[in-house]
Amino acid sequence: MTKEERGLISKKYQDLHMNCAQCVLLSFQDLLGLTEEQCLGIGSGFGGGMRCGGVCGAVSGAIMVLGMLYPQTPEGGAASKARISRLTVEFQRRFKEQFTYLDCRDLLAHPATEGTPLARQTGVTAHCPIMMVSAVELLSDYLDELKQQ
Repeated sequence: MTKEERGLISKKYQDLHMNCAQCVLLSFQDLLGLTEEQCLGIGSGFGGGMRCGGVCGAVSGAIMVLGMLYPQTPEGGAASKARISRLTVEFQRRFKEQFTYLDCRDLLAHPATEGTPLARQTGVTAHCPIMMVSAVELLSDYLDELKQQ
């Protein structure tokens, strides 16, 4: 699936009033082996920065995807813990490079006027859809890089 298709999936679910984390998770459902219902359930409590203005749901959803694809496991030991920590920090760095902040309350206080190219291409203009589609693009690009390593 292309990142453009993933962005449209995110936009579709946002139009159905799903939160940012749900929309990002659903955009990667095919890679995760989760059902729509599972993605909706897992992401339910993460909108609005976990309902307290904390880390943006789009970031939380992307980190959930990374965790599902590169999990810390007992068998993987310290190496798997170090890997997911590194991947999480790198995704956060990329998101902050685009939007300066990670927390929902800060992002809302300093709204982005422009998202990533994919956000502009899909025509989203409201704050949360910009965050979601941009997170999908940033994560898609990052996963493509990880596959090439």
